[in-house]
Amino acid sequence: MENYAQQQEQRSEVVSEIFENKTSKSKFYTQIFLYFGLGILLTGVVSLLTSWIFGSIWPMSTIGDDGVIYIEETSMMAYSILLVVSAIALLIVSFVITFKSLKGSGSILVPYILYSVIMGIMLSSLSFFIGDAYIIGCALLITAVLFVGMAGIGYLTHNKLATWTKVLLGFSIAVILLSLLNLVIIPFGLLGGNWALFEASIWLYLLVEVVMLVFILIMVAVDMARIRTIAEHGAGSKNLALYCALNLYSDFINLFIYILRFLLVIVASSRNN
Repeated sequence: MENYAQQQEQRSEVVSEIFENKTSKSKFYTQIFLYFGLGILLTGVVSLLTSWIFGSIWPMSTIGDDGVIYIEETSMMAYSILLVVSAIALLIVSFVITFKSLKGSGSILVPYILYSVIMGIMLSSLSFFIGDAYIIGCALLITAVLFVGMAGIGYLTHNKLATWTKVLLGFSIAVILLSLLNLVIIPFGLLGGNWALFEASIWLYLLVEVVMLVFILIMVAVDMARIRTIAEHGAGSKNLALYCALNLYSDFINLFIYILRFLLVIVASSRNN
């Protein structure tokens, strides 16, 4: 009877440990995706708000009674300064987040929120330079679908993280080599008046963009695989959840920008044809 009681107690402890492990992993994932969602939401709201202020409240351009577009220099200057300051601030906040994460001192919640807000200000320029809400919306939808798909692949294949990392390294080397090659071809094509060579450089540029897009997609899978690996090992602090959320957030924004660039190229080429 004593042996039976001990076995039952050991089983209860094992079940309790498994339950606690699953609960901690679930809590870790929940924190990551809540922070990720918060970052995306803040960026979207700030971007729309900034676009509204400089598009309606303090417009950078107005249409006169004669149908001519007049540039409001004061508003344009203010927005330009805001973008420059935001770019500098984004760089500083990035260093702060990296420093705090490596040192392990203090929460990175406030820097993460600041990063998301500043990114929203930077992305507000898309509404002015592109001006087509339909293209931006399509890019956002495609980004969301691809992001979820690659994150799912990364989660399911987390045990092949080393393989994913090698593939990622291969694509990064390909991007660097193709970019350097293009830097050589473009000057020869322009200065030598060889338009065939210059046209080849354009195709090479598009190839670099495709490789870079695939690189970002693989990066999403790698980051998600790392997150699952971290969760499986039981590591799940608040700062770590924030750092993981920031990685996913950065992947999403980079993917969105590249998808948007591709859509713009497709639309421009279709209009030319």
